[in-house]
Amino acid sequence: MIKNYLKIAWRNLARNKISSLINIGGLAIGMAVSFMLLLYVYNEYSFDKFHINSPRLYQVFKNQPSNGEIRTKWFTPQKLAGALNKDYPEISVAARINEAKDVVLFYNNKGLKFNSVAMDPQILDMFTFEFTQGDKRSALADPSSIILTQSTAKAIFGDANPVGQVVKYANQFPMKVSAVIKDHPKNSSFTFKVITSWDAFLSQQPWLKGENWDNYGYATYVLLKPGTSAAKVNAKIKNLIGEHFAPDKQVKLFMLPFTDLHLRGEFKNGVNVGGRIDYVRLFLLLAIGILLIACINFMNLSTARSERRAREVGIRKAIGARRISLIKQFMGESLLMAFVALALALIFVVVLLPVFGNIIGIKLSLPYNNLWAWLTALTVTCITGLFAGSYPALFLSSFNPVKVLKGQFANTKTTIRPRQVLVVVQFTFAICLVVSSIFVYKQINYIKDLPIGYNRSGLIELPIDGAMYDKFESFRQDAISSGAIVDAASISEPITTITSATWKNTWPGQLPGEEKIPIDCIAVTYHMLNTYQIKVIQGRDFAIDRPSDSTAVVLNEAAVKLMRLKEPIGQKINWMSTERTIIGVVKNFVWASPYDAVKPTIIGFSKGWVGNIGIRLNPANAVSKNMALLQAVYRKYNPYYPFDYKFTDESFAQKFKNEQQLGIMAVMFTCLAIIISCLGLFGLASFSAERRGKEISIRKILGAGTAGLWLKLSQEFVKLVFISFAIGAVISWYNISQWLKQYTYHTTISIWVFVATLFLSIVLCLAAVSWQALKAAWVNPVKNLRSE
Repeated sequence: MIKNYLKIAWRNLARNKISSLINIGGLAIGMAVSFMLLLYVYNEYSFDKFHINSPRLYQVFKNQPSNGEIRTKWFTPQKLAGALNKDYPEISVAARINEAKDVVLFYNNKGLKFNSVAMDPQILDMFTFEFTQGDKRSALADPSSIILTQSTAKAIFGDANPVGQVVKYANQFPMKVSAVIKDHPKNSSFTFKVITSWDAFLSQQPWLKGENWDNYGYATYVLLKPGTSAAKVNAKIKNLIGEHFAPDKQVKLFMLPFTDLHLRGEFKNGVNVGGRIDYVRLFLLLAIGILLIACINFMNLSTARSERRAREVGIRKAIGARRISLIKQFMGESLLMAFVALALALIFVVVLLPVFGNIIGIKLSLPYNNLWAWLTALTVTCITGLFAGSYPALFLSSFNPVKVLKGQFANTKTTIRPRQVLVVVQFTFAICLVVSSIFVYKQINYIKDLPIGYNRSGLIELPIDGAMYDKFESFRQDAISSGAIVDAASISEPITTITSATWKNTWPGQLPGEEKIPIDCIAVTYHMLNTYQIKVIQGRDFAIDRPSDSTAVVLNEAAVKLMRLKEPIGQKINWMSTERTIIGVVKNFVWASPYDAVKPTIIGFSKGWVGNIGIRLNPANAVSKNMALLQAVYRKYNPYYPFDYKFTDESFAQKFKNEQQLGIMAVMFTCLAIIISCLGLFGLASFSAERRGKEISIRKILGAGTAGLWLKLSQEFVKLVFISFAIGAVISWYNISQWLKQYTYHTTISIWVFVATLFLSIVLCLAAVSWQALKAAWVNPVKNLRSE
């Protein structure tokens, strides 16, 4: 019996090659895209869960009031871990990691830059690091020890054994390689390549040993004891900062599960608002939606060929076939096609997965050894086959054999209605994607076109390494003389990633409690405003020929507004525990998120704080010429350090990375949904033409022209598009309006987007159904009416 079913299924596939190819191909493409999206979703949900202690791992965050809002940051005092270990028995261990930074390691007079952190040794037990060489228990026991990842060890030492070798950390501190760990998995939040001990960190920067509770610059991680309630611990540690340092009693602590940081690490006004989880949920819905419309398309195309098999069904039922056996037959054929589609889908995934990974910026791979993944794929395929074949099987098996053999079928209206509903679902989904894609790009372009307050074109930045600390001004003068640049300035951090803030700032007319407001700050020396081409509204930039400017500050407009200074130039404020003179006011400029309002900012002179160089290239030369000249000057002053630079406009573009990825994905899936939906319309048009063959022939005999018949057949599908548009437009308007609310600056919801989407939908609809309509109109009436 099964062999007979397979034979019949194969013959039907072979007989209708084009239809079968479209049917299987459409389903395979839908499954392939769904599988790739599900791989992405699985990768995101699995982040950091490979750590053995992951259910009990937490990171400490702080909520701090600032200018009418609450800022949430992971920066905590280095004394916090000791207090947590001492006073809270619910905590198994608490430990620290300093903020990661790029450090150059020297070996045999060759310097390579790697991302480095310092940590307490307990971190190695809290988290899962796989040691390939060395002993975890003693890896950080000696302050002069250093741990490398496999890729770092390979880059420095090649195939030689790195353990016991000595490298020069930052070209200043000799350190011995004590161990090598495997590179972090792709679904890990840790990206550092080098580990040193906390004691080494303090010995390299001895001034940090005397830090008090008011210096927030470190990450604190907690491992709770089994069975401990995180909520109860959060309640106990909430006021810990104020208990040890009364001036900061407004700072509140809480713990967040470490496995939540990747997906739910975004806060607004002290409230967790999600984060990447929103994109993950969206892609999960896309995966389900694409698979669903592929199944609908499969059903439409399968049922559209029912006329050709109607007599087969009638004969089968006339000679005694039961309906259940016919359902099994058609379900079996559907499952066979689904598994063929699965095989094709897997081929598509293998070929397209690297491309998809490049688009989303994540390296994905097929989990060949994961049994659950294969079981999931097979289950999805079976459900898809049964779901996609359910309507054709029930529809075909319901034919009355007497009527079928006489050439009569079920009532057209009652037969076509479920198929119309399916097409409406398809096009509603496609219309939602079209509208959403347009608004995503509209929002990105709107933000990009907003003035940012400085000129990022022709601007590069690089870290201050080695001799640059002492020889920066000489380097700047030589670089200008070479013609490579027009100006350069030292600054605390790259302008696109400023993170520093200070509090206890005081100013004239300050109200009680305002000294506790954290104000963002940028440390600079000279030439910063000219280099970055920030517009000065009042006053001037820091001048090298004015020694008093070493105790000066420049404010942005938002800071002047916060301090309510009517005549700011010459006023005295207290910044960094030192009285400072305001020498300038600059127009607000964007250095944080371009989607948020610019915050009050103090630009203060502080030579010991700067760690980055901003360079304005010479616009009269080609960029390649400027870079070659600049590199030669850099080698002259800093020969042992790599010339590691970044273009500021590229760094700024990274702020739109998530939205751009969303836009690219939306366009891709919109095109795919449209193609599959049009195939569904093509199938429905074919079905309608077959069902209405006699009606068309009678109309033609009575004098109807080709244009009139085309219009008659096409208008029912245009009606479906209008219904789909009405539903999709309402859904899209609501979702887009909610999405735009998260941005301080956002585009408007324009009517033209919906009008353009409707026009595009109608054009695509007519393109999909016109061939079948014209084909039906051109058929010789005698062919359809000869059986009457």
